[in-house]
Amino acid sequence: MPIEPVFEKLNAKEKAGEVVCRIKAECKTDVPASSVEKVLNNNVNSFVALSGVSDGRAEFVCRSTFFTCFSGADGIRKCECGAEVKDSLLSEQIAEGDEIKLTWIVEKTEIDLSGLKMSAIAYITVKGEIYRKKEYSALSGGENVYCDLKPIQTVKSYGTVSSAYIAEEEFDLNYPVAEVLSHKAEVCITAAQCGVGTIICDGEIYLTEILLQSGDKNDIIRENKIIPFRAEAECEDAMPQLSATCRAFIKSVKTDVSVDEEKNLSTVSVSVAVGFTGEAYSVSEETFAIDAFNSENELNLVKSRTATYAESAPSCSFVRLSGRAAVEDLGSARVICAAGEKIDVVSAIKNDNSLTIVGALTVNGLFAAEDGTVFARKSEVPFETSVPCEAAGEINVSVAIKSATLKLITFTETECEAEAVFSVYSKDAFNVEVISEIEEGESKAVAQAAVSVYIPLAGEGLWQLAKRLNVCPESLVSTNPDLQFPLTGKERIVVYRQK
Repeated sequence: MPIEPVFEKLNAKEKAGEVVCRIKAECKTDVPASSVEKVLNNNVNSFVALSGVSDGRAEFVCRSTFFTCFSGADGIRKCECGAEVKDSLLSEQIAEGDEIKLTWIVEKTEIDLSGLKMSAIAYITVKGEIYRKKEYSALSGGENVYCDLKPIQTVKSYGTVSSAYIAEEEFDLNYPVAEVLSHKAEVCITAAQCGVGTIICDGEIYLTEILLQSGDKNDIIRENKIIPFRAEAECEDAMPQLSATCRAFIKSVKTDVSVDEEKNLSTVSVSVAVGFTGEAYSVSEETFAIDAFNSENELNLVKSRTATYAESAPSCSFVRLSGRAAVEDLGSARVICAAGEKIDVVSAIKNDNSLTIVGALTVNGLFAAEDGTVFARKSEVPFETSVPCEAAGEINVSVAIKSATLKLITFTETECEAEAVFSVYSKDAFNVEVISEIEEGESKAVAQAAVSVYIPLAGEGLWQLAKRLNVCPESLVSTNPDLQFPLTGKERIVVYRQK
């Protein structure tokens, strides 16, 4: 009798590879280079957006905003400027219609004073993970086909969406502000979940404002603020029972200050634009055939292999990092404040239930000399810390800094301290191999005896035995009810054939 296999259609999103490129973002300012005596701080905020995907190419736009603080003949000044770079990730693995997940990191910043005008420069590494939709068939049963059915875990994506959120904060200060010398924001996602038709992301923005006080003191003061937020993005198929993951980045920061001259008070208004991407997905277990045979004909089985991925919502750990750093002789200078900080993660090694993170904390400090002039020095402290981690898959770590301080220990030694939030994303791979096609081959030589007795192989299971003997597994069990699998090799197997 001919076989009548039953197939189910499956959709998967598999990873096709990844590609990395390094770009240079440069902004030429209107500030004459000759007017800059000392660069005190240079913050940059960069974000990358995909603009198009074609065969072999993923085009993107990188927008960077520089906030540079420097001293000159006119005192301490600031300069804000922006740069836009259009570039592409190039790889033969990229095909039109692929989904490209972008991540990026600012590796280095510098100020160039070699020309007529001051230039702010950032070197940015952009990485693209390539994902591709794949449709395939999976054998789940049928007539005249004996199937070895096994539960298989698969991942179904319900869509990747992007959105933006504007966080606003206003706070009062008990001193008048003459100038905003620098501002910076970092973002951390603390939870991600699905609602009805939406992906919900909870998080915190860590805001740093470096302010110049007006009046006789003319001090430089650092203010830290935490802005909690909840952002939502429409995702048509999202439901509360689904899982979600989310990543966020800072698009822009805007600070306005109003001063009450009579009361010598200030009100600072901050607007932070946060961009984020979220994905809704489910991990389900379905039963499909991993092997099949027919008692009358050989079967040619075509198998389909794929790997689907599920990235979890981040697990956040708050860590306090500290250490001492050697610096150039500071003489009789005093510490004003930490004006810029960065954490570079060198490695993240998974242990039993924890993750050991090794890296370096760099703090840019502002100092005041005895004559009142302000200058900057960088302090770098290596660190090793552990955070909880029970994930078993691929690990990715991002970090945001809540606050940082700098103390002067001796004229050649500082102590750095930072409150950091390490976000651990785990990506589990689910490898799937199913039978996607069946072709009937040549007829089998069928045993003619009405009753046969066989000696099994040691360690054989029911499926292996049934396939070798060319007998329906259920029939084999019904005629040999005392069998215990796996077999020892000493049993006697009776097969009855209808004549």
